[in-house]
Amino acid sequence: MRIYLLRHGEAGYNASSDKLRPLTEKGKHDLDTMLRAFSAEHQVSCIYHSPYLRTCQTAERFSAVQGGLEQSTEDLLVPESSPQNVVDWLGEIAVGAGADGVALVTHQPLIGYLTCLLTEGHTRRPEPLLPGQLAELETDFPAAGLARLVKIWRAD
Repeated sequence: MRIYLLRHGEAGYNASSDKLRPLTEKGKHDLDTMLRAFSAEHQVSCIYHSPYLRTCQTAERFSAVQGGLEQSTEDLLVPESSPQNVVDWLGEIAVGAGADGVALVTHQPLIGYLTCLLTEGHTRRPEPLLPGQLAELETDFPAAGLARLVKIWRAD
């Protein structure tokens, strides 16, 4: 099973709340560059994202590059969520749908802790993913310590 953890693109601060921060033009450009390179090699089966505006916009761009793939909002993918709860939820998806190539579009600190939990079995050294970076993980089953970090995709 491949799990793709994508941190939303660079977002501006010109919003009335954190949840409403939009992607910047640079963020859109960098995302599109990285997503085109990624999509030339990989096809995802589903995209889940947090309800925040910047992750919705990031998921829309991801979906478009992947050929119009459907995306779903998941409240569990907000910044302060428990990484273990997300891993448990991923396990349910893996068993229920047999999905491969699951993409999660989320935020720091969750994405850093989630990457560390899946690959190391703990959250003591969270992965410092920057906006618009994607961690490609491979695992037989999504559980703490069972995944292998294959690659970090960047716009550069």
